[in-house]
Amino acid sequence: MIRSTRSMIPAALLAAGLAFAPLQPALAERPDPFYAPPSAAADAGPVAPALMHLPNLDAAITELAKDPLFDGLPVDWTGLLNFYAENGGLAHFTTPTGLSELGQKFHDRLPKAVSAGLQIHLPVQAAVAAVPVPTSPDNQALAEAILAAVFVGTAVDATSYLGEADERGAQILAAISDAQGKGSEGIDSLLNDQLPTYYRFWALLNYLPKQVALFEHGGWPKVPTVKKLEPGKSDGVVPAIRARLSVTGELPLSEMAGGELYDPTLVAAVELFQRNHGLNDDGVIGGRTIEEMNVTAEERVQQVLLNLERMREEGPKYEPRHLIANIPSQEVKVIEDGKVTFYTKAIFGKLERKSPTLSSVIHTVKLNPDWTAPAKIAAIDEVKRERATPGFLDAKGFTIYDRSGNRVSADSIDWHSVGPGNFPYTLRQAPGPENALGPVKFDFPNDHAVFLHGTPTVKLFDKQDRFFSSGCVRTQQPVDLAKFLLQDDPEWSATRIDEVLKTAKTTLVRLKNPLPVHITYMTAWVDEAGIMQFRKDAYSYDDLPSLPSGITEQLLASAQAPQLAVPIWVLNEDKGK
Repeated sequence: MIRSTRSMIPAALLAAGLAFAPLQPALAERPDPFYAPPSAAADAGPVAPALMHLPNLDAAITELAKDPLFDGLPVDWTGLLNFYAENGGLAHFTTPTGLSELGQKFHDRLPKAVSAGLQIHLPVQAAVAAVPVPTSPDNQALAEAILAAVFVGTAVDATSYLGEADERGAQILAAISDAQGKGSEGIDSLLNDQLPTYYRFWALLNYLPKQVALFEHGGWPKVPTVKKLEPGKSDGVVPAIRARLSVTGELPLSEMAGGELYDPTLVAAVELFQRNHGLNDDGVIGGRTIEEMNVTAEERVQQVLLNLERMREEGPKYEPRHLIANIPSQEVKVIEDGKVTFYTKAIFGKLERKSPTLSSVIHTVKLNPDWTAPAKIAAIDEVKRERATPGFLDAKGFTIYDRSGNRVSADSIDWHSVGPGNFPYTLRQAPGPENALGPVKFDFPNDHAVFLHGTPTVKLFDKQDRFFSSGCVRTQQPVDLAKFLLQDDPEWSATRIDEVLKTAKTTLVRLKNPLPVHITYMTAWVDEAGIMQFRKDAYSYDDLPSLPSGITEQLLASAQAPQLAVPIWVLNEDKGK
């Protein structure tokens, strides 16, 4: 239900006698709380430096602090007053005739952050949208107070565990002068850090308190090692598994005392746990499942904090529509406005040939690709295969060329005398069912010579841990991905793609709408269905941070308080229960 405009405006604004009547029909007609009428930001004119000292700014902040509209916003009012007292009331968000560059960009940024997941009450949003054009020192002070208060109450480092101790509350305002001193780039960097617009960042940040609460209440019990436990079997480890999963919510608390039988209810809970940790969800409990169960609650909090920083750093580059290939989750998704529109399993680089993280744009789809083996792969992998199985290269459709470009017979080469550092040949594989790239290749420029493609070894997708490539990303459904990317091209129907694939003729197709691609590394996130996901740090990239002081202080305090008598599994009631 849309509330009246007047109820969304701070009482302090009304008391100042500002003319907001024209805003009422505009907001009534447009249920968008960020609609900014011409009298607000649009007529602000050219952005100018904020140089005005406002003698009444402390009074404006004091009155604003009394307004119940801001009760739900974590504003450090005392710190805010102290900040402006120390700088003589120097305005940062406003000028005598409009908004400063920081003020205008913050005004414009807030609705984007809210759309991405920032949680802030609608009346506060409307108050920012309705900030008036300063016409006097008094209403400039009021506009400055509103923007500064909302910035302090929404900035990530000021209001969350991600901030250092000297960034919490109004202390975050110390970063403003530095940002403004660096011009537009500094302001953009500040807002990227404090008001991210990447939806996954806010989903994970909003989940963080649940993970912290699990840690503060003692985490979960360790599960003893078991070699293999199949559904329907009985084992002394089962009670420990029940206790473990009841804490995080996969198993209802009422089922915790179910005995040593690995019954269907517990199997379903284990399968849910396995899915949310990137394991094969077959219900069979082995080493990897126990390994994930025994990651401590403290480590999970650290993992969330680390990935929040990754998302904050990488978030600005993610477009509304993009392809993301996440190495730890071994999957490829196309995301459009925060929704998954295409999904496929993927294979990434083995530990000694890790897939790189990068960002690029897919411009071309190659149907029936040929493949020229990179020099390193040719000299090591293919030579090894030919030695082990003479005739392998011929059977797989390879043609061998010397440095002059002349074709060479595999039988004429002493394969035990060639190898790394001594392989004066080029190996080129023809299109076909044995081609290493499979039926489709997706090209995008990058400095690592990697790309997305299919593979003839489709059985590898049944594996739980799929790190088998030499750096490229192999997709389980390359043909479906090609059809998806070409669906808006009337010249390339699904039928025509199938027909071309049957010809085994290499065919290049330019995308009408090139697709940004990001190969990334995230080991914790909340997925598009709202489910918390964790993955193993396969490449050992996770340098887990220390717990922030806010968490450790709360932990010490909670140690002095009575502990919960039952596990706080209800914290995860949104996990499909």
